[in-house]
Amino acid sequence: MPGSPAGTSRRTLLGKLGAGLLLSGCDLARGGVPVQAAGPSGAFRSLAELEGWTPEWRLAPAVPEAAPMPAAAGAGDPLAPFHRALAQLEARRASQPVLIVQFGDSHTAGPFFIARLRELFQARYGAIGPGRLPPGQAPRFYRPALVQVEQQGPWEARNALRAGTPGPFGIAGYRLRASAPGSRILLRSTEPEGFDRFSLDVLVQPGGGQFRLALDGVAGPVLRSRAPEQRRAPVPLDLPRRVHEAAVEVLGDGPVELLGWGAERRGPGVLVEGHGINGATIDMLSNLDQAILQDDLAARPPALILLAYGTNEAVDAGLSAEAYAAQLTGRVRALRRMAPQSAMLLIGAPDAARRVGRHPQGCGGWAPLPGLAAVKAAQARVAAAEKLAFWDWAEVTGGICRLDALTRGTPKLVQDDHVHLTAEGYRLSAERLFDRLMRRQSMPMARTI
Repeated sequence: MPGSPAGTSRRTLLGKLGAGLLLSGCDLARGGVPVQAAGPSGAFRSLAELEGWTPEWRLAPAVPEAAPMPAAAGAGDPLAPFHRALAQLEARRASQPVLIVQFGDSHTAGPFFIARLRELFQARYGAIGPGRLPPGQAPRFYRPALVQVEQQGPWEARNALRAGTPGPFGIAGYRLRASAPGSRILLRSTEPEGFDRFSLDVLVQPGGGQFRLALDGVAGPVLRSRAPEQRRAPVPLDLPRRVHEAAVEVLGDGPVELLGWGAERRGPGVLVEGHGINGATIDMLSNLDQAILQDDLAARPPALILLAYGTNEAVDAGLSAEAYAAQLTGRVRALRRMAPQSAMLLIGAPDAARRVGRHPQGCGGWAPLPGLAAVKAAQARVAAAEKLAFWDWAEVTGGICRLDALTRGTPKLVQDDHVHLTAEGYRLSAERLFDRLMRRQSMPMARTI
């Protein structure tokens, strides 16, 4: 490695850094404090320098169960840490991006809500790209904003929706696998500025195959995903210039598995990442590999975590508000242990309905999903008890009768299934949430129901 002290192996350097390949020439965050990467050792500024990549990774230390209550969960404004981070951007005292991460179901996985929320924040604080994404075209109907994604050859995609699906799964909740030679995935920026920071999450394992990474058509060295045991190995790459396309090509001597990838531009601004899976409930978060999730949240702490679940839970007619509140509380506390300095906001489930009977009555023959009342009661109770910020999506959907009317309005804001919103409906929802997030002392706690 250019500039490395004599006799120092890459293995030793990686062990000291404890997070795979950390590319210097940029600021790193340790404990939330930006620091400069030490010296020229480990400086990867080109594809050629990846030739000696050793796919090793060390987990972050476990966070104690009895972690002290973070400032984000204390008295006063639960969004105070997030507002302080934005204030640093406004005062031009920040060198790192402010990260917003939303976990959720199809409302998050769709292409409109997160894209509009990102657009609003980046218009005000700086546009620096999309951040981390599911690998390839893993989600069905996947149309991410700011990039185009192509997938060539036979790839097998899995997600963390079901507890029995073999993992591990990282923060994106997806896993993509290919063995056939020539199989490729491409990520192409649609922004004129392109990107100068690219990340790839590789699952290394016994028998893992070789692959090649190319940037703007320039191919790098052969990289190997074979390792004595299955581990996640991140490949972060900071570039001396901006590019517009990254491609991963499988060489065919064994399976190559990816957990995620991402593109952004270095410098201050806001990243808004949406990690959603169609059909997900809050318990899906327990299907992610908790060590990988913890490491991701510790290595790059979000200023704000948004939780947007409830629609799929509401399908269950036998749902107990008490049981669901306990489940939701467990997931909230687990995330707080992993990201103790992050502000957290719970999004109350939007109204959703199903048709009852053949003859319209009441709200056009539509009634709330059978467990919706229990979900809403539990969410409000947990937000109040855990001192979370809370935004109720019903501010847009307005109850079942209004929901039905919105399927026929101009513009049409709700789809005919009375569960999902239209593009206009999701954009309006993102605008309402943005307005609330931008208020200092922005949101009263949810009232206990």
